[in-house]
Amino acid sequence: MRILIISTNVVRWGGSEELWYNVANRLIDLGHEVMVSVFMHRPLANKVLLLKNKGVKIHQRPFPSYFKGQRFTGRVLAEFKLRTGLDKSKLDWVSVAKWNPNAVLISSGETFDYTINHESFIIKHCTHKQVPYYLISQFNWEHDMDIDTVFRESHKELSQKANGHFFVSYRNLKNAEMQISGAISNARIIANPIKLKLDNPVPFPSLDTIKIAIVARLQTYIKGQDLFLQAISSDEFKSVDYKISLYGSGDDLEHIKNLIQFYSLQGKVELKGKVHDIAKIWEEHHLLALPSRAEGTSLSLLEAMMCGRTAIVTNVGDSALVIGNRGYVSESNTVESLRKTLKITFSQKNNWETLGVECRDFVLENMKLDQDLEIAKCLTQEIDITEVGVKPEEYLNRSFL
Repeated sequence: MRILIISTNVVRWGGSEELWYNVANRLIDLGHEVMVSVFMHRPLANKVLLLKNKGVKIHQRPFPSYFKGQRFTGRVLAEFKLRTGLDKSKLDWVSVAKWNPNAVLISSGETFDYTINHESFIIKHCTHKQVPYYLISQFNWEHDMDIDTVFRESHKELSQKANGHFFVSYRNLKNAEMQISGAISNARIIANPIKLKLDNPVPFPSLDTIKIAIVARLQTYIKGQDLFLQAISSDEFKSVDYKISLYGSGDDLEHIKNLIQFYSLQGKVELKGKVHDIAKIWEEHHLLALPSRAEGTSLSLLEAMMCGRTAIVTNVGDSALVIGNRGYVSESNTVESLRKTLKITFSQKNNWETLGVECRDFVLENMKLDQDLEIAKCLTQEIDITEVGVKPEEYLNRSFL
């Protein structure tokens, strides 16, 4: 079979890309032809190039007009196509239509974005040719969006007519149904792949100085590093002996540097950049902080738990559901709530090692690591959608996937 995988993520690569990448590899191993459609990044992400070397066809599309990281002429052309309706035409999909896929998987960094809707050419192509299409949602906002009725209705139809809609978070699904004011009856809750495969937890370091790691892209309006820095700068934590390491890269690097200076956290907070060996982080850190304003199900949380570390999280996405009573939950994504939760967290530091062991056991007992294979087999009609992931109504009755 010929399977088309579309990523709607405008960044070159992110955590949300790992699942479809694994699905593509599974399809290759199963003997199917694969085409991957991504935006016109220069250069392409390394993993896209790896797929190309394996014989995967690569289709590149122009960026949408709202993406700032492109040439001015590209934005002008994209805006022209948007205003004239050419963005819904075959223009950017000629080679895809000629290839004529037998099934389509669309992976979105956000549940409802401006890249593909029910009027998009690729969806009309699937409808006309009776090609099944499936959606993956990696993230959703905790609030309603500033969108009009046309947007809501188009995405309601997109989701409800899909052959399957995979969510990595139960809460993301419920928020999506709120945003379109309609049920998504073909939804399944799935898990992102964990890259770490450790036979044993990472040994817990000495607690002489509390060492906290925030592992997330530097994008404060989603990941909430600014909230955490404001909370930890409170006078009540002046006497606490702690160090905070921020891992990751992103557009808000300078803003975060300025916040560190503004809150007088020099010497307490350090920017560490991107690190590929996640286990190395936990050789010297005791606790993950995930102060997000919104989430799906964070890979950095699951990876920290796999390494034997507990976490302090905000109650967004499925973070609270995953960490449960094995960690610390800030009930809202506000500075005041984080401050209260930090106070409790610091007072129980002697429990962190035990909680970390419970976190690892939880992931090992409940995390399904082969759902990329399930999705691949669903795309090729070897198994039914009901055999992938978990029904939403069953999800909360299970400890996890």
